[in-house]
Amino acid sequence: MANSQVPRLKDVAKAANVSLAAASRILRGDRERFGEETCRRVLEASRQLGWRRNLLVNGMQTGRTQTIGVMIPPYDSFWVSVLSGIHDTLGASDYLPITVWIGSLEDMPHFEKDEAEGLRQINRLLDRRVDGLILWPPFSVAYYHHFPEFVERRVPVAVIDHYSTVADSVETDEEQATAVVADHLLGLGHRRIACLSSRETPSQTWAVKRRGSFEDAVRRCADAKVQSWRLNPQGTNGPQVARELLTSDLQPTAVFAASDHEAAFVHDVAIELGMKIPQDLSIVGFADLDFAATMSPPLTTMRQKPHEIGRLAAKLIIDRIDGVMPDSDSPTTIKVAADLIIRKSTAAPRQARTPVATG
Repeated sequence: MANSQVPRLKDVAKAANVSLAAASRILRGDRERFGEETCRRVLEASRQLGWRRNLLVNGMQTGRTQTIGVMIPPYDSFWVSVLSGIHDTLGASDYLPITVWIGSLEDMPHFEKDEAEGLRQINRLLDRRVDGLILWPPFSVAYYHHFPEFVERRVPVAVIDHYSTVADSVETDEEQATAVVADHLLGLGHRRIACLSSRETPSQTWAVKRRGSFEDAVRRCADAKVQSWRLNPQGTNGPQVARELLTSDLQPTAVFAASDHEAAFVHDVAIELGMKIPQDLSIVGFADLDFAATMSPPLTTMRQKPHEIGRLAAKLIIDRIDGVMPDSDSPTTIKVAADLIIRKSTAAPRQARTPVATG
């Protein structure tokens, strides 16, 4: 009858004829101090015996669980790619992401609608002694408001697209990106430009900064006018705000939307009003979500780098855990540039076009 006993580390050490300490180091990946033949014997013995690390025991010995709480929903293609970057980077360093969010994918609520459930999810991760947290903006606000004891214990935290003075963060470079959008629209000849922002709740500091940076960039052109609108706190009035914007006294010839979601509102309402895109109205979005290229016409937008953003957030957490950050008391902010993707939703306004020569 086969031996059903779970193989132990000392069994591997005995089979490889090495000390228990040497087997432990080699199987943890610390192999530089050992010869190639010794490492080969240990690895071969572990494979033949079917030995696996007991991470519960390892956690008790080291104080680490090798797990990272990732509180980010697969909300759209941007966040799916962020999650991919986090997953790839944590996996390469032998960390396991535990990903949670609130709401179903069919009807994902805003955090403000179900804060109690959001706090329960944070507690679930903290109770499992995760080594760090990576948070999307609404969770980061709740974490710092409701869990001061963990903040004081310096549980490593990285936030994405949220401007924090107390946590490491990875952000899109809003000043760079919106300056590129402004230059594009002004260069085409647009001088009456509207901006449609998002809800601008406390968790949407990215939207506040994106709108403000864009306004500043446009106003550097002396003869240009810019005016902004934003959604209500629930984000339920996108079409209404888009209609208000398009029928306003500004009579914009171009609209910059804080994300492709808002750009879609503008697009649909413009079509309903009988406007042609881009002949009557140019539209620029932000993110380059998966539907942007298939809109009619395809949407000009700023392409963010979500996989890189996720990778950098995961690396910040790992570096904090390993103690390799240059100044452990100061949060680090990393800004990631975005690229302008010009498609067919932008063109020169009618009055700025060069007349067709007649013979």
